[in-house]
Order: sequence, then C-alpha cells, then structure tokens
Amino acid sequence: MVHALEAVHRLLRPDGTLVDIRPYAEPSILKVMAGDQILFAEPKREGDHEGVLDSDRAMDEILEHKVFAVERGRDFEFFSYGSTAAELREFWDRYNDYEGTPKEQEQLAFEDKAYAKADEIRKRSEKDAEVVVHERVRIARLKPVRR
Repeated sequence: MVHALEAVHRLLRPDGTLVDIRPYAEPSILKVMAGDQILFAEPKREGDHEGVLDSDRAMDEILEHKVFAVERGRDFEFFSYGSTAAELREFWDRYNDYEGTPKEQEQLAFEDKAYAKADEIRKRSEKDAEVVVHERVRIARLKPVRR
C-alpha cells in the first residue's frame, strides 16, 4: 500500500489533492432505530479490520516520511439503512463479496443471531423502525510534499 501511495504522489500534480477516506479498525454497530430512539445496538464482527490496520500503517509511514501532509481532516459518522434486517444484510453481503474471503462459521452464526434479534425488535416496534449499520469513518485532505 505504501508503494501505491508513493505512485499517487508521483502522478499527482503539484497542486493536486489526495482524499483519504477510511473506516476505523473497530466493529461497526448494528442498530434498530425509530427516529432518534435506539431500540437495539450490538457490535458487528464483520469487516476487514486487518486491512484497515494495514492502511493505517501505510498512511502513518507516508506521513512520517513527509510524502504527503494532512491539510485538513476529521471524523464522521456513516449510516447504512434498511427497511428490514434481511435487506441491510443483503447489501452488506454484496459489499463484502469484493473482499473475496469467505466468512467463518462462527462469524456467520453471530451475524445470524444479531440480524434476527434486530429484525425481531424492529417488527415489535410500534413506530416505524429501521435497521441501521453505524460506522465511524475518517476523512482527510492531503497535499503532496515536494522535495
């Protein structure tokens, strides 16, 4: 990944900008929400946490070697919504298919229980509840450092 960032540095115009958007290497949260009210919340296990840690290390190295400098950055909350747990799970399964790594049985069993519980709570709600995946993400604008 460091090599890719160095290649971006070589190809980027002197006044160019690299936008870095990455989730944190922490589980996202599966929630059931009715408006602002949280009816259920449980950490999800799926995700490429090792890949995120690898990208964190690569970005740290690039910044340490002054290849890029952070011009501005901040954290934000990212939400994915579904009318049902099945709808949201299908979305995330399609998204995660690009990883190419099959999920372990333990992880699948955990997800089955979490999504089933979320949908059960959603169905019992007297309000219009939605199933939500909540992630913490960071974004930064980086400028190339010319030597």
